[in-house]
Amino acid sequence: MADYKSMYYYSAGRMATAVDTLEATTEILKSTTKSLSEALSSTTFALESTSEALTALKEKLKLAQQTTEDMFVDSADEDDLAEGHK
Repeated sequence: MADYKSMYYYSAGRMATAVDTLEATTEILKSTTKSLSEALSSTTFALESTSEALTALKEKLKLAQQTTEDMFVDSADEDDLAEGHK
């Protein structure tokens, strides 16, 4: 009977250690998940802001390109008119 009792206590001790380890691991995973979630949220916000800034920059560049093209077209038209009057 003593052998069964010592095996029981040994097994119970091992199970208690396993439970403690699982609880600690669970807490670590919860903490890591929370940290990763916050980091992902911050990264997502930064990427959205960057995307918006790039979109605004793209629109400004398109406008600048169109304005420049219009200036050259208008300048060419004026040059053609000036040459035609000579």
